[in-house]
Order: sequence, then structure tokens, then C-alpha cells
Amino acid sequence: MPFNSSILITGGTSGLGYSTALSLSKSEPDTQIIIASRSSSNAEENINSEVGNNNVIYLPLDLTTHEGVRSFVKLYEGKSFPPLRALVLNAAIQFVDKIHFTPDGLESMFAVNHVNHTLLFFLLKKHLTEDARIIVVSSSTHDPTLKRVPPPNYISADKVAHPETGKKWDTQQEGFRRYALSKLCNVLFAYALDRQVKEQKKGWIVIVMEPGVMATNLYRWSNWFSWILNFRIMKWFIKDIFTTDYVAVTLAKMTVGEEFGKTEKSGKYYTVIDAQEIPSSEQSHEEKLQDDLWEWTIKETAKDEEEAVKFKRL
Repeated sequence: MPFNSSILITGGTSGLGYSTALSLSKSEPDTQIIIASRSSSNAEENINSEVGNNNVIYLPLDLTTHEGVRSFVKLYEGKSFPPLRALVLNAAIQFVDKIHFTPDGLESMFAVNHVNHTLLFFLLKKHLTEDARIIVVSSSTHDPTLKRVPPPNYISADKVAHPETGKKWDTQQEGFRRYALSKLCNVLFAYALDRQVKEQKKGWIVIVMEPGVMATNLYRWSNWFSWILNFRIMKWFIKDIFTTDYVAVTLAKMTVGEEFGKTEKSGKYYTVIDAQEIPSSEQSHEEKLQDDLWEWTIKETAKDEEEAVKFKRL
């Protein structure tokens, strides 16, 4: 069956990504759903078997390195998929035991949760439809006023990428702070992209989502924490615990729902609860910080000056 458009979901083989892919496979039978992550977990076969539309395909994506993203894009472009109507930047990692670095020399959570997702966008933007949606899944941890984790403080992208090392920084508290900082970068990037979209008169919609807390592989560093989140009693302590199926309803709505196809929805931050717009952190609105992250990320990920110019030109 020929498909008229595509949707790409990173981290689409487990957790929220899987639930969203399942939902979209059911509601959008004419759309090719591409799920991308390091391992397939038989997600493609499971969804296609359950739904019967056979519109889901898995492609391997390693977000830990720039080269992993470039290899994915090369594979993607060899498949001749129809244009992308939505890019769902959902995948994330969390390390809180100590500081981890990628082969590119970047702090791992920043590299996966922001840098290489952004490179993926830059390399795939030529395949986006004129009214495509870019959905960035962030986290409430980015906002210090909510006091969920030690407060992140963005000074510069270079300092996020290359944090101080040593025993002082190899604590769970500092790990959570670095995670929150990577999710703040998600919001900063989305707002910077929205500004570029408007300045360059593109028709794309940029949406940031706060998904709440779910029992997913994000907490693979602690099996007990992921396990305990499944208990109803945890609702007494964490009010925004949800199942991935519940959150996927909102994420799917943001991806294909008519109400989120309006330009006034772009450049805003939404909670999973009723898909309502809510305030993001104070730092996330500082254009100086948005520009610093935007420029640094292009410089870090572009192979040369010529590619850097292409990244800037949407």
C-alpha cells in the first residue's frame, strides 16, 4: 500500500515512543510510521501484528554519536519514504551514577537528549512537508520553581557539553541536575527553532511537550524506581505519574491533531494533562541563551562551513 506521508519517532520501540507509534498506526493508516532507536525490540512486528495496517517500519538509530545519526539519515534516504509530516523527538537517556561522555567527547545526556536530536533535525529538514510539525519531548525537571530535582543553570552550551569532572560531581544529585539541564536545552532549542521558522517564513509548527512521569526505560539505571512507579500509592507523592498509553494520546494529538496544526500553537510549552499550554522556566525564554545553544550546536555538528550554512538556512 502506498503511503502519502511519513512520521518519524525517535525512541519509538519502547515506552512513550512505542505507545505513540501504536496509536498513530491505528489512526493514520495512510501514513508511514518510522520508529528509530538503537534496538528494535520486535516493535515493528508487534505493532503491525496488533494493528494490521503494516505501516510501521523500524530503522536503527544510534543517538550517542554524530556518526550514528549520519548513518541513520543515509539509510533513511535510501528508502525513498514519502515526505515527513512530523518529526517526534522523543528519545532520551538518564545517567545519575556519574558523569558519562560519548565518543565525541560530549556529556552523554546532553549529547543524546539534545545535540544529536538536533543534528537529526538539520539533516532531515529537507524532507519535511511545508506544514510539518516538530515535537520536542522535554521534562518538568527543567523548571527549578517546581523543585523536582537540583536546579539546572544554563551558562553556556560548551559548559553543558564539557562539565567539570571529579568525585564531587559523580553524585546522584548532580546527575539529576545534568539531566534537567539537558531537558532545559530541549526547550531552549525548540524556542530558538520557532524563532528561526518565523524569521525565515517557514510553515512548520514547533511544539514542546512536558510528559509527566512514566515507568519506562528512562530509569534503567534503577530497576526499583521504575518498578515502584507502577504502584498507585505513588500518586500520593508524585501527582503527575501516568501510563505511557495515557501520555501517548496527547503526543499523538500534537503530532496529527487538527488543533495543533495552527501556527499560533507553535513555540509553546504544553503539559500532557489536557494538552494545556503552561509556563516553561524563566531561563528557557532568554533569547541570549537560545542563540548560544543554537550557534554552538551548529558549530559542533556541522562537518564544515558549507554544511553549517545549510543548517542555518531552513
